[in-house]
Amino acid sequence: MIDELERTYRRLPRGRTILAVLVAVHVVVKLALLPKVGHTPLVGDEASYVDGGRALSNLVRDLVSFGPVDSAELERNVIGSGWFMPGMSALLTPLFVVDPDASVFVIRCYIGVLTTVLLLLAMRSVRRTFGDLYAALLLVFPGLLPMWLLFSYGAWGDLVAGLLIAMLVAHLVTIFRQVRSGAAFSLREGAWLGLVGIAVVYLRSSATLLVGGMFVVLLASAVVLLRRRERWQAVAALAVAGSVFFALLAPWSIAASQSLGGRVVTTTSVPTVLANTFGDYDRICFGECDPESTIWFSPLRYAREVARATDSSEVAVQVEMSHYARADVTPHSYTRDVLQNFRAYALEPAGYNDQLMLPDDEDTFTYWFATIGTSVMWYAALLVAAWVLLLATRRSFDSQVLSIVLKLGLGALFTQPFVHLASGRYWPTAAPLLALAAGLWLQVRTERRVAVGVGHDRPVGEHAAGTPTPAAVHRGLYWVQLFLVCATIVLVAGVLLLAL
Repeated sequence: MIDELERTYRRLPRGRTILAVLVAVHVVVKLALLPKVGHTPLVGDEASYVDGGRALSNLVRDLVSFGPVDSAELERNVIGSGWFMPGMSALLTPLFVVDPDASVFVIRCYIGVLTTVLLLLAMRSVRRTFGDLYAALLLVFPGLLPMWLLFSYGAWGDLVAGLLIAMLVAHLVTIFRQVRSGAAFSLREGAWLGLVGIAVVYLRSSATLLVGGMFVVLLASAVVLLRRRERWQAVAALAVAGSVFFALLAPWSIAASQSLGGRVVTTTSVPTVLANTFGDYDRICFGECDPESTIWFSPLRYAREVARATDSSEVAVQVEMSHYARADVTPHSYTRDVLQNFRAYALEPAGYNDQLMLPDDEDTFTYWFATIGTSVMWYAALLVAAWVLLLATRRSFDSQVLSIVLKLGLGALFTQPFVHLASGRYWPTAAPLLALAAGLWLQVRTERRVAVGVGHDRPVGEHAAGTPTPAAVHRGLYWVQLFLVCATIVLVAGVLLLAL
């Protein structure tokens, strides 16, 4: 039965040829879209990441030449208000080391090449872990998704974080298989987990919940499934993962905390975001803010002025302002805003078309190709995501583990509408996980068909000496899935009922 499953869902006929063709199509379509986005001015947060990249490139020059470091520039353009972690700026640094005055077109070309390379690396990781079919699905979605291709030229960190998350999930599932067989994973693998995890957080700070959740689940699995010696080895490897993660997070956290005069772990934007998303904007600045500025920078300037006048931290002032603005928030108003955020996050996938394309490209074939093509593919993927969130399979160990990991991953990313003003800019982080969800859907269907064909309905898996029996393991994983399904249903029903 296992051999038949391998042939059916892990391999494709002429798999390498199909993958090569999909890569070629990805490159052709992406190049075709370059003229539509290549000269588009930097949008929103892109400017901050680009400024940070230029500042970091100047730091590299100062260090190489043994000259004085311009700490004021770093504080101004890298730390800034503490809203953006410098992961994307670090990726842009090599470009600005070579070309300090790189134009917008050169920046977008550089990012376009970088994201394609990362897509291929993610595809390679997924192929090693799950097989040709999963890799092909990743190249189709998001690799051929029009709006994702447009976003792949952007200087935001969301899309890159999504590709790294796919690599993280693939590595985690590989480790879960080792743990299932009774073997612990090495310190080197633990260090790699920590490195990928902190890279994800530096690119998208809101993914901290996802990374932390994955580490906790892996720790629990190692404690339950491994024998004493292997268990301690796994715990040591996870300790290395945590050490790498926090050691690389510390420089940013310490620098931002010292610069802003308050404790900063990742970013400082949460209080202002909560106020703008769920509070009364006319109360954010303990009254109305400057109407001639944006909803982001006006509260920031006010917080800095208050901090100077009261000799306190602007971070602490922002927290007080946020509490004041949200004083009248009720469960009804909160859940109503959550639903509006979710609509912007998940139901408007082509919402950034106008920002990423030049005005002359509106109502052109490319514009409607991006809008309609993205909408059709995205809504189909959302249906698969809903299926995964409600899935509780008793089939193979692989399908059960991936079901749990995808539930946790998608759930962590879908928390954004609960805490942050959402838009169609953020879904690229979740897109690679939706490709894995589509692969799981095909895999579970195949497993059911094969189980019926061989006349039994038992989960497949090998038993390792000294570990829980296969039946016990599968039963435990089934109950974990069922718990997550029930939690999802209760959460969705609660939000809908409170919003009525």
